[in-house]
Amino acid sequence: MKKFFIVFCLMLSTLTYATDWNSTAAINRVNNIGSKILKANNVVQPIQFKVSSKDTVNAYADINKEIHVYKGLLDNVETDDELAGVISHEMGHIINGHCAKQGIVNAGIIGVTSIMQNAIAKSITQELATSKVSRNDEFEADLTGIDLMTKANYDPKAMISLLNKISSNYIDFASSHPSGEKRLLNIYNYIEYNYPQKLKTTYNTTSYKNALLVLKPTVEQRKASKRLSAKYERQQKKLLAKKEKRMKKMSRYSSVWDSYYTSLQMISGN
Repeated sequence: MKKFFIVFCLMLSTLTYATDWNSTAAINRVNNIGSKILKANNVVQPIQFKVSSKDTVNAYADINKEIHVYKGLLDNVETDDELAGVISHEMGHIINGHCAKQGIVNAGIIGVTSIMQNAIAKSITQELATSKVSRNDEFEADLTGIDLMTKANYDPKAMISLLNKISSNYIDFASSHPSGEKRLLNIYNYIEYNYPQKLKTTYNTTSYKNALLVLKPTVEQRKASKRLSAKYERQQKKLLAKKEKRMKKMSRYSSVWDSYYTSLQMISGN
């Protein structure tokens, strides 16, 4: 089965993509939604929005605090709420300094693996060292995105709808992205705990309804078990504490990781 992945925080400075697609409507749509989210959350970081004409189902944030949305992804969003979910997720990467952090991690891995002789060992070291960092970042960007889009009056259930369309339930031991079902459940639980009223309304897309069918057995099992319910409560309380810390980042011009990355670039002479 063909798998589609959203590639977040692409760090390759040599990336090129088509620039001759001048769809005013698409560009305005992305900018309008992005600006609304920034304003509603008082985000002061200078985030810019760009649209690519590539048909790839893709969106990413880069070290320059730019959010790139591909035509292929725009063709797959059914509502402005779903597009807001994509943009909010990418803002989450920027606000939390994930791109800068990954740049620092990558620089460290290159330094370590450069002295290793075995090519296979190098590859395994790089994959396992970055996968956990990236998975944690994806989860944090998801939750930050939920907060951002909800504050801007977009329906957070739209993130579940879109993610269910473009992700697959693959084994994520050595993957930089957590499996589709795991991410869907993580998002659903977060919405349920922090924005329970949002789950009382319907979201009329086939993708969202299908996602609920996948999640329903796990959610019902958790609610029927005192042990699982207690675990859920502990997890969500921890996430709530992290949420309060994330909210403080909204008013900062840059993250701590951005500062570290800038210092590293100065030291290396890049």
